Amino acid sequence: MVSPNLKANFRIFSLLSVLTGVFLGGGLLIGGRSGMIIALALAGVMNLGSYWFSHKIVLKMYGADEVKESENPELHSTVEDLAEQAGIPKPDVYRTSMQAPNAFATGRNPEKGVVCVTDGLMNTLDQDEVKGVIAHELGHIKNRDTLVNSAVATIAGAIGMIAEMAFWGAMFGGREEEGEMFSALALMILIPIISTIIRTAVSRSMEFRADSEAVKISQDKQGLSSALQKISNASKGTTRRHNSRAQEAGANLFIENPFSGKKITKYFSTHPPLQERIDNIENTEIQ
Repeated sequence: MVSPNLKANFRIFSLLSVLTGVFLGGGLLIGGRSGMIIALALAGVMNLGSYWFSHKIVLKMYGADEVKESENPELHSTVEDLAEQAGIPKPDVYRTSMQAPNAFATGRNPEKGVVCVTDGLMNTLDQDEVKGVIAHELGHIKNRDTLVNSAVATIAGAIGMIAEMAFWGAMFGGREEEGEMFSALALMILIPIISTIIRTAVSRSMEFRADSEAVKISQDKQGLSSALQKISNASKGTTRRHNSRAQEAGANLFIENPFSGKKITKYFSTHPPLQERIDNIENTEIQ
């Protein structure tokens, strides 16, 4: 039987390959070789800073404060024990005042890893459930998902720039045939949609992979499954207030999207449906 982790790895690799293909095909068709290279270079420069300083940017975005070991020795002990099980350095521990039960991980590599929990998480979940959530976040750090997200964002950003090239080319490029203009406009609309579908599919695959990794790290399925149930129930029927579009854009970092009070079409969601995640956890072998 193929392990869920191996399936997720293959899915992520395949989706990145398709996303790259969309970029290369659309780029050559619309912007030509030079336009494609310029778009990729600009997107790369913009995302390099986000990747390198990801831990500082995200923590400031959500108003997170570092938790000293003296302030919460139990939380630090949990993080340290699980990090040892995962075979990575102990990440820094932060806490944010958000009342929704949630958590996220960031950092450009395991040595710069950060785990952040919300007040709602610590006030809602029991110790085994917190342990499951922390293990999930450590799975993201171990799998270097910040790097994967940055690569996806770079290619998706380049695709967005190419779509803009198509728009301005159609408006002012002096195309001789009306059909060419409509073709360019169609590409301008379709390529970003395809890019978004692939990008969110990569995000869902990383969540599945982190869930499987969490089971192996914590040696427990019930804690994470129960935590996901509680977090999902807390998000149902609630209206989220958030301070900026930047905060909403970072929703894929969390174990559960904190800004989605309503159901989102599956193919545009950054997180898999709850039942699929629980099934994936149950199918993961404890090693």
